[in-house]
Amino acid sequence: MNEDIDIINLLNNKEDLLKYLLRIIASADKHTNGLRSMRDRGYSQVGMLEKVIETSAVQSQQLKHLALIAFLLTQSDDFDTMVAKMMIKMGRGKEALGAILNSKLKNR
Repeated sequence: MNEDIDIINLLNNKEDLLKYLLRIIASADKHTNGLRSMRDRGYSQVGMLEKVIETSAVQSQQLKHLALIAFLLTQSDDFDTMVAKMMIKMGRGKEALGAILNSKLKNR
């Protein structure tokens, strides 16, 4: 996954953003499996080092994009509500409701 992404343009389209996030997940799986099996596939020490450097560069760019996305989400007016909804879906509804209540009380 060696693509130049304009993250700002990507943020303007939810569908494209979701597709990008799914590609990052798939890329991470691919890199994990690929890096773990390099020795078995006959890579030399130099070849492995070059591949690790290339993979690290790609993943650093992806991490930067994910950090920007997370930053923007936390700035959202409904961030607490989004988090609560996810916690409810994960079976932690009571904890989520407590967090929403605390947040509302702090904002008074």
